[in-house]
Amino acid sequence: MRTTLSILFGLAALPALGQEAAPSLAAYPVRKFSVGVLGTYNALGIQADYRFTQRWGVKLAGVHQFGYERAAEYSRAGIGLLTYSLPTNFKLVEPVVGVGAVYTNYHWALAGGSGEVNDLNFGAGFGTNLRFTDRFRTGLNIFVVNGFRAGYQAGDMKVIDRQVRVFPALTLDFIL
Repeated sequence: MRTTLSILFGLAALPALGQEAAPSLAAYPVRKFSVGVLGTYNALGIQADYRFTQRWGVKLAGVHQFGYERAAEYSRAGIGLLTYSLPTNFKLVEPVVGVGAVYTNYHWALAGGSGEVNDLNFGAGFGTNLRFTDRFRTGLNIFVVNGFRAGYQAGDMKVIDRQVRVFPALTLDFIL
């Protein structure tokens, strides 16, 4: 009986001991700079991220889109976002949101002619990175762009309509 009571009192004291000895969920140290790659179902790119404070930073990306119907067509984009890393209690998870600009260069080839359509417009992004170590993270990010639809008119390609485009992207970053 005495042993049973000792065991019960010992078990009752475990939560208090666990609270004192609980591992810290402190985040990995904030690193100022990272570089990496991003990919979607029809685009590949490189990206860089610079944090000028613990939460605020900028993300720059260059993307080449492929998979057009005509072989000589392609599109390239430059993305610049002001980013904010949302606070969290989990060491592994790094949610981030951003707003900024997107420059697009679309090269077309049709009916014996070719040319380019250039566009500068608004973009935004949000997503979650999973940080597995101090120097590596991967994530799923969504880029939302006020893109355009081009149409062939009078021997040239022109912007004929605006469309909100959504690009889910997988990212791999090496933190320097």
